[in-house]
Amino acid sequence: MDVAVSEARCPTCAKPASAVDPWLEIPVDVKTGRKIDTGRLVWCKDCDIGFMQRRMTADEIGQAYDLGAYYTHGQTHMPDLPGSVAERVLVKLAYLTDRGRMMDAAWLTAMQPNPARILDIGCGAGDFVASLAAPGRQLYGVEPDAKARWVARGKSVTVAEGTAEAMPPEIAGQSFDLVLMTHVLEHCADPGRALRNVRAVLAPGGGFYCEVPNCAALHFQTYEEISEMLDVPRHVHFFTPRSLRRLMEQAGLKVVAEVHHGHTRHFLPGWRAWENKVHRRLKESGGARHTPQRSLARDLALLAREATASADQKYDCIGFFARALS
Repeated sequence: MDVAVSEARCPTCAKPASAVDPWLEIPVDVKTGRKIDTGRLVWCKDCDIGFMQRRMTADEIGQAYDLGAYYTHGQTHMPDLPGSVAERVLVKLAYLTDRGRMMDAAWLTAMQPNPARILDIGCGAGDFVASLAAPGRQLYGVEPDAKARWVARGKSVTVAEGTAEAMPPEIAGQSFDLVLMTHVLEHCADPGRALRNVRAVLAPGGGFYCEVPNCAALHFQTYEEISEMLDVPRHVHFFTPRSLRRLMEQAGLKVVAEVHHGHTRHFLPGWRAWENKVHRRLKESGGARHTPQRSLARDLALLAREATASADQKYDCIGFFARALS
């Protein structure tokens, strides 16, 4: 069988997809309505990680990112809705119970003071890495999208073509005080290799920040098939805090701090309307077998469960700051 369409394996224990449990089957790309043959997902219970049953071909990867609107392009597919009075109350309650915080430049530089050389893998148009600019500081990026690279270079970022798994030689031969990889690892066909590549370019005493969607979140557990955080076929691997930590440790990285965020947005009228649109689209295509539609009653019940939940269960994104194991 061609390697490009071979059976996938668990990135942690290397079991083939046929040896772990079936999980979900997503028959269409919900953002386009296009039928896909990559939506069969499996879950390795031993490693607490989900992944596609088979590897995607190069053509399938190209089609997956051929979108009219995607967040990496500074666009959104979420409808902008004012919401009813009841929906606005729901959002207010979610906001009042939201204790998450996003990673930002101040937090990163507190964790890694005065980094001279910073690398953002999957930097997109360079907005975030550019926010870390300071006198004497060198900013680098790795990005597969030619248009995004061109925009990032206009922000004084030295950008090379490549990915976390196929690091460009001009980057692979250097070392960096701070390496960033936010919402990239879930797109990687071989996340273990991606993390080993990070370890190889991390300078002694350097820090690494990695953030992914959190499949242990109660919102995801409740609405998994229609969850915006599933995003098949662009997302290839599906992590929990436990599986991400274990995979990072296997790559020679020790987690020293963590960040959780992503709570209130799940209750916004536009987000709820979009996920119900996904439900309809999957239902019409033979999917959404296990997931109910979103409703005020279900979302109030979810909000009540989240009120006393741990951070690992409450927030849809998990970010780990790590250093190289000695």
